[in-house]
Formats: sequence, structure tokens, C-alpha cells
Amino acid sequence: MLVFSGFVYLTIRADIYKQIDRELNKVAEALASPTMEPFRRSAPSVFDQVLEDFFGPKIAGMYVQLLEADGTVATTSKNLNNQRFMLSRSTYRKAAAGEIVHETGQVSGLPDMRIVTIPVFNDQKLVRVVQVGAPFGDELDTLNKLLVIFGISIPLGILMLSGGGWFLAGQALRPVDLLTRTAQRITAENLSQRLEVLNPNDEIGRLAETFNSTLARLEASFVRTRRFFVDISHELRTPLTIIRGETEVGLKWAKEPEDFKEILQSNLDEVKRMSDIVESLLDLSRAEEGGVHLELQEIELSEFLLGLIHDLEQQRRHNEQESRISLESYGTAWIMGDMRRLRQVFLNILNNALYFSAEDSPVRIELKVEASRARVSVIDRGVGIPAEDLEHVFERFYRVDKSRNRRDGGAGLGLSLVKSLTEAHGGKVYVESSVGLGSVFIVDLPAIPAPSAEAFIPS
Repeated sequence: MLVFSGFVYLTIRADIYKQIDRELNKVAEALASPTMEPFRRSAPSVFDQVLEDFFGPKIAGMYVQLLEADGTVATTSKNLNNQRFMLSRSTYRKAAAGEIVHETGQVSGLPDMRIVTIPVFNDQKLVRVVQVGAPFGDELDTLNKLLVIFGISIPLGILMLSGGGWFLAGQALRPVDLLTRTAQRITAENLSQRLEVLNPNDEIGRLAETFNSTLARLEASFVRTRRFFVDISHELRTPLTIIRGETEVGLKWAKEPEDFKEILQSNLDEVKRMSDIVESLLDLSRAEEGGVHLELQEIELSEFLLGLIHDLEQQRRHNEQESRISLESYGTAWIMGDMRRLRQVFLNILNNALYFSAEDSPVRIELKVEASRARVSVIDRGVGIPAEDLEHVFERFYRVDKSRNRRDGGAGLGLSLVKSLTEAHGGKVYVESSVGLGSVFIVDLPAIPAPSAEAFIPS
């Protein structure tokens, strides 16, 4: 619109200038003829009479100025009132070069006018310069009105077009915006949400349906797959670095069979740790996705925990460590659970309690049944957990004791697996702790009524 308006304005102005210039040229060329030579130094009153006799009515309203070759004024029409057309150096140089110059100028006390400057030559020598001017009159008013019209209509037109375009674009893109905002709310933890299909028969509706079907395929595996690869790449980096480093050192420095045996044993230990990490990650991913398979059976918790303590104490005696785990049971507690998975839960908690408490510090297990819930508390008098760490202890790879490295078996997956497996059994796990006083890990599981005599009691 702006370009079109500018084109219209410039075209009209050029046409007006062309019409005025045509009339000015006729008068100026006549004044440049040899016929006017005797009058070029006449007084303005005499010169006006000559102009009227020579040109008649068409000279009315025009202003005439004759100049000598050096640019000094020879004579003017009387209506200039002793004023002068300004002859710029640029205009004079063009005239001296034989060029007819058209320009828009001003004379003090007179309206804006169009001026033509024509050189007069004799034997290829500049002898005088003729200047004729005519005021714009109604033509200038027309141009000014046109500018006002464009100045008002262009902004209004742009505003109306912008508003209309904005409205139409908004209407056309509203379904896309709705899909975008819905898609932005879909995260890795919220893949069950779907895009709304407003019209299944148009392109956007088909796009939404296609996207929804893609989400459905991704929902079951996306979170577990992504987290599994991120976690495993992070955790396997250290043992792989150890294996590589020890192997390179062995190849360079080892000479005796015992040296190679020691390196191979170290590498085997790291491979076992990597295998444990991968297995734990797979178990954790399956548990978080609800895909862990539980072989449920009726279990009496006090007998189960006694058997677990017995196995741990045997292992400690084998390692020449003192027995320091005790069980306090306040009633019989039956649950439906998977023996192998529950062993993972309580072994992780008990091993942490033993690791983070002194060798002579007891670890106590309390079993209580309250309101159809079986509550197992593992209590230690260890170093405790800082308050700022409590909310993170069940996160993957989070270690309260940053000095505990992977060679100690601390991959940071144990408590995450405890939480996931407990929740898979319909239970909850939480922790209470104070620095320097110890920690209490509580596993809360749904209890069931005591079964018949044929029920399984773990030995």
C-alpha cells in the first residue's frame, strides 16, 4: 500500500510538472529568440509591455528574468517586484553546458513556483540566460491534499489490513496453537496426555491423530529407555576407565604371572560391578515402568526377616566380623510378596545401616502391625543423614557420602531400587534421620489376614 501510494503521488506530481514545464518552455524559447534581443536591457515596465504584446494573455501570471552571460540580471518582469530568481552554481554550470534546467524554487514574498532556465548561445558562446517561472496554484493544493489523504488512509489501511490479517491468521492457526500448547504440556512424565482432535477429516486433525498414535507407542518405553541409557553410560564410565588403565599398565609393566593374575582379578571385579549395575538398572527400570514381575506368595515377615538376618550374620562371620543385627517383633505380620524382591529391599537397607555405623554399633529391626499395615523399621546409630539430603536419598545415583565410591559397591542405585520395589508391592518407604544420631528406614507394606495352615512360612 505504501509503495502504491508513493507511486501514485510521484506519477501525478511528474505529470503536473510536465504540463507546467511545457508551457514554460514555449515562453522561454520565444524569449531566447533573436527577436527579443533589442529588449533584453529594457526597464521592467517597458519589458512587461513587450511581453504582453508578444505573448498576449498566456504570459499573465508568469515571471521572467533575463541574465547576462556572467549571471548578472539584465531585466525582469515587473511582477517580480525587484526580487530575483536564485541562480545556483549548479544551474549556471548546466546552462553554460547547453542544458535546459527545470527546478522548483522559491522567491521571497512569492508563492512556490516551477522555473525553467534556458541558455542562449551565439557562435557557440553563451550570451545570456533566460529564466521563466510559473506558480503552482491549484496544482500544489492538489498535491498537498493528496499527501494528506495518503497520510491518513495509509496508516488506517495498514491498521485495518493488519487487524484483519491477524484475525484471519488467528482463526486459521487456532487449531495449530491449541495443538502446540497441548504438546508443550506433554513431558516424559506425562506421556498419557493426548492432543485434542477437533476435526479428524482435515490435515491438522490427521496430524493430531498421527501424533497421538506415536505418543501411544512411545508411552510404554520412552522413560525407561532414555533413563536407562543415560544412567548406564554415566555409571559404566568409571569401571571401564579402571579396566582400561590397569590393562594398559599391565601390558607395559607386568612381567610375572602373579602381576597378570592380579590385573585380571581386578578387571574381573570391575566386570562384576558393571554387571551388577546393569542388572540393577534393568530391575529399576522395570519396577518404575510397572513391568517388574512379582511372584507373589503369602509371607510371614518375622520369619522372613529372621532368615535374612541369619544369612547376613553367616556372611559376616565368614568375613570375621561380629554379629550386631537384632529383630524385635511385636506380633505376627503376613503380607503378599515376592521373596527375591523383598530380599533385595531389606538387604539394601541393612547393608547401608551396617556400612554407615561403627563396627560395635548395633543395628535393630522392629516389626509392627498397625491398621492392616506391616511396618518394618531398620534402626542404626550411624553418622546420620543431613536434612538437605533426606529428600534426595531415593534418587538414582545420589550418594549422601560423596567419598563412597563405586569400588565400595556404592553405585547409588540401591535405595532407588528399594523405593521402586516397595511401591511395586503396594507399599511405601521413607526415612527419618539426624546427623550424629543415626537413621531409621521404614518400609510400610499392606498386611493380609493370617492364612490357613498350608501357607508358606520362609525358613
